[in-house]
Amino acid sequence: MSGLLLRKTKSFANIPWTTKLLFAEAIFTSAYVKITLLFLPFRKVARWLGSAQALPADVKEPDKINLIKKIKFAVRLCSKYMPWPTECYTSSLTAKIMLKRRKLPSIIYFGFCKDEKGQLKGHAWLQCSEMIVTGFCDFSQYTVHSSFS
Repeated sequence: MSGLLLRKTKSFANIPWTTKLLFAEAIFTSAYVKITLLFLPFRKVARWLGSAQALPADVKEPDKINLIKKIKFAVRLCSKYMPWPTECYTSSLTAKIMLKRRKLPSIIYFGFCKDEKGQLKGHAWLQCSEMIVTGFCDFSQYTVHSSFS
């Protein structure tokens, strides 16, 4: 166990400071989103989503694309290491809030499909420019119900 902890500590030490700060922001934002989703109805949370069915602008600047990749990495780390469950919905909202703080346009999609048992299954994913930030899966199996930018 101590070998694993030592390896994780060394890995974390090698991450650049900007990514560590984004990771910390992702942790706090994810906790805020999770608590909010537990206690507030969807109509209150819907304000974070933006306008319905709008397409975001394309991001072309290399420094902004690099920032999007760093946010993507930080949210993935947060999802992996947090003690609370960070489903696709929580991760997508976390990344959307982080991108919005930096005035980067994104679009969140909500889709549904039927699984092998015929049960309806939902999924959320976030796209910024051409990049999928959260919710990686085979999107062809999902029917998009709504999207917000």
